Formats: sequence, C-alpha cells, structure tokens
Amino acid sequence: MVNTEIIYKAFNKPDLEALQIVQIEGHCKICGKKITEGVKEKNVLSANFTNWSELKRIDSNYICKACTFCMKNADLRKNSFVADSKHLYLLKKNDLEEYLFNLEKYIEAEFVVGITRSFKKHNSFRCIVNSNPKRFYIREEDREYLFDAEKLKTIYEMLNEAYLQFSKEELLSGQYKMISIEQFGLEKFQQYEEVFKQYRGSAQFELLVYMMNSEKRNEYIQAKIKTEKEIKKKKKGEKSNVKNHKRKY
Repeated sequence: MVNTEIIYKAFNKPDLEALQIVQIEGHCKICGKKITEGVKEKNVLSANFTNWSELKRIDSNYICKACTFCMKNADLRKNSFVADSKHLYLLKKNDLEEYLFNLEKYIEAEFVVGITRSFKKHNSFRCIVNSNPKRFYIREEDREYLFDAEKLKTIYEMLNEAYLQFSKEELLSGQYKMISIEQFGLEKFQQYEEVFKQYRGSAQFELLVYMMNSEKRNEYIQAKIKTEKEIKKKKKGEKSNVKNHKRKY
C-alpha cells in the first residue's frame, strides 16, 4: 500500500462523490499507481500548491481517490498524525512524546508518521511507509529523517532534565548562561553537553527539543521560586530573632 492508501483506509474510505469521480484508464498524478477512476487535477490541487517536483506522474491529469482525500482533508494539514490501515491518530504537540516512543502500542501493520509545525503544509502524500515501530521515518513538512526511538529516548530524558535549568534556546544553540551551568552542576553539565553536541543541529534533536512540555517546566520553576522565597523568608526571620535576642542582653 502507498502512504495515502493507508490513511484513506484508516478513515474508512469516506465518500468522495461530491468531487466528481470519473472513469479513467491511467495513473494517479500524485502517487503514480494505475487507476480506473479518479478526480480531475483542477478539483484537487489549488493554485497555492507548490510540491510539483514530488508528484509521481506529472504527465497525468487525474488523481486517485486516496490521494484526493488526503489532499482535501484539512485535519491532515493542521495536525501531526500516525496512521496504519486500521487506525488514525491526529496529534497535538504534547501527544508526540507518547506516540513516537511507544508506537507499537498504537499500530498493527505498515504505518506512516507526519509531523507539522506550520499547520498548513501537506505531509500525507510525502510520508515514507514504515514497518518497524522502533526505527521509522518521519515526514516533517519539507524534510524527512530517521527516528530511532530507543536511542533517542535516552537523549530525550537527558534533555528534559536539562530543560529544568536551561531554556530551549540554550539547548538548541549550545550557548548557555554561566549561572545556569553552575546551578545545574559543572561536571554533570559537561557530561550532558558532550552527548547533546553530537546531535545538535540535526532534525531529530530539534524535534526532541520541540516536543518538550513547557507547562511542566513552568510548574517546576514556579515551585522552585516559591521554595527559594520561603527559604529566604525563613532565614530573614531567623536573623531578626537573633538580633532581638542580642538586644535583650
């Protein structure tokens, strides 16, 4: 099965009669497979479409039902997704961690993974079809890369720990504030940074940083600030008590 067929089946092959399906002997302009029916190109591709070089049969004027559905479905542009022929999961940013590291829980056969950050570009017809839930290709808009879930899970856990002290910008650039390094611990920082710099600049590293949950970090920071204030207040109170004690004597 090609990528769009997997997604179309996951949606239970919805009806496309409104798009004027015609009988035609030829090939799908998008996926290139041989077809006996399809939809005219002008009814599927808008004037804003720019990925002409990625179409399999540029000489054809018709598009198969599976590709038509994927191109017309707004949810596939506005969400990241994981799909096999029986399941389709539309994902928000905070869902990515669970699905990418535990795909075997959600898919049963060949599958595709598409990730969006712009929420407007087509991923579906450009996804590579995968079979290994531990090592698979991700289509992220105009780039594609291999995701080794077991290897990257370790990096992700280290990043999440570092994220409690450093900002995403620091982790992505490798330019850290000295005070943050001191608070994290110099020896530990050097150990983590030795790993991070091997991946920094890669699509995989950027995705891991993107996936990290800012809400959790903010909760941690607020709790940390509250604790520091309480400690400061307590010390101030102790100093005041000492002064009052001295005055009595």
